[in-house]
Amino acid sequence: MNRGVYTLTSGGIAALARLEAVTQNLANVGTAGYKAERLVFQVKPLDRANEIGAPATSPLDRTSAQVTQVETVRDFSQGPVHTTGNPLDVAMNGDGFFVVATARGERYTRQGTFTLDPDGYLVTQHGERVQGDGGDIRVGEGNIAIGEDGTVTVDGAQTGRLKVVTFGEHPALVPEGAALFAPAARATPTPLDATAVRLQPGALEGANIDAATSMIELIDVSRGFETYMHAMQRLDEVAQRSINDVGKV
Repeated sequence: MNRGVYTLTSGGIAALARLEAVTQNLANVGTAGYKAERLVFQVKPLDRANEIGAPATSPLDRTSAQVTQVETVRDFSQGPVHTTGNPLDVAMNGDGFFVVATARGERYTRQGTFTLDPDGYLVTQHGERVQGDGGDIRVGEGNIAIGEDGTVTVDGAQTGRLKVVTFGEHPALVPEGAALFAPAARATPTPLDATAVRLQPGALEGANIDAATSMIELIDVSRGFETYMHAMQRLDEVAQRSINDVGKV
């Protein structure tokens, strides 16, 4: 089979994966605390002639390469912080994650859009209870305030402190949807004390996605995918003509 078919097919698959990632990012451009998906590609020649001790390859061998692996990674870089004025909104600056309780165990998020449930507990927009140093944080009625160190007060009296943890510079976390992350295998959170926490009450961290840049990328990826498909069609036409011409001879 023509080597170009392998190369174009792998390129088309990679372009499709990139298209899905860009689309997913654009769909969450307005989601507070969302972290963008990025793709990492591994490309190598179709044959194994470039291994150590193997003979040098021709230019055709070097250019007939294919994408052998596509890995999705999360970009945990800081997103823009916007002031909301809501006393229960909290933005995270720097490294760190809020901790919430779910039926599957503790989960971690950068989405600080908190509210109160009917029982007076501090919860996320999806109803998971926000964790403090001592477990669930029950606020009750009164003038609620959250300090820059995570301290939660009601009418000036402290009722708890937001539990904030870190997973290091490259968090080993797996997305679960709703801006929640689960720890990967052997990933262990490290609690941050009040002096290390960098919170901004009355504000939210936006998605770390630039809408204009993502739109340009979407157009670029779409055109690239179409190019791969057109090239595949042309190769098929050439193969058909070759077969027909050889048959006539």
